[in-house]
Amino acid sequence: MIENPATSRIETRSGTVGAVEHAIAILHCLSGSPEPLGINEIARRIGLHKSSISRLVATLVAARLVERDTASARIKLGPGLVLLAAPVLAELHIKDLVRPALEDLAVRSGETASYNMWDGREAVTIEQVPGPGAVRIFSEPGRRDPGHCTACGKILLAHEPEDVIEAHCAGALERFNERTITDPAALRLELATSRQRGYALNFGELDSEISAISAVSHDAQGKVVGSITVTVPSYRFTQERQEDLIAMVVETARRVSRRRD
Repeated sequence: MIENPATSRIETRSGTVGAVEHAIAILHCLSGSPEPLGINEIARRIGLHKSSISRLVATLVAARLVERDTASARIKLGPGLVLLAAPVLAELHIKDLVRPALEDLAVRSGETASYNMWDGREAVTIEQVPGPGAVRIFSEPGRRDPGHCTACGKILLAHEPEDVIEAHCAGALERFNERTITDPAALRLELATSRQRGYALNFGELDSEISAISAVSHDAQGKVVGSITVTVPSYRFTQERQEDLIAMVVETARRVSRRRD
């Protein structure tokens, strides 16, 4: 067995603190591995029984801090870690992949451009760049947007598994104004339409003064990892502007996806 310096300390503890430290040990174990690990391998490296590791991993998967590889069922770090650290990442300037694309989009559109990820319940802004025509900052890093009434929330939710979509539609759909979609059937249709056409629209459904367009970006395996969004004052969201912005947002999302290849 590979000795873990932390194991001897945390094994003697009990209750919640011990469970948390075990979970942290799993995250460190995965972080130090160049490839996904199986439950048995994690258990061997950390020094815990595989049944304990399995329960802890299930909890971490639910929080999206780790995820199972779809082909091998092995475990790797998940996007929830990035979402949790979004405010810190904004200050550390480590989002070099999307920042140049957002800057270009903000200049071309004149509006606020942002990159968002889904945390299992909401869309989280990871990075944003105000455009020269932006009248205020709409999508500061760390901001969380509901899945039923924002462009980034709708397009990211639309690409989640069916059981996640169903659970979201069956949950409480808070009404923010008269444009907010609160009917489950209407939301299902909106999500299906958004997924089919490749982008989602928000016509002031969260804040009547704010509208938006969002399209997803993919990783090298074709998996949806985030969305590119342009946020616009509703009074500027004319039909002509929508068509121009849709083309810009979709093209930027595709460009970001290619850079991940």
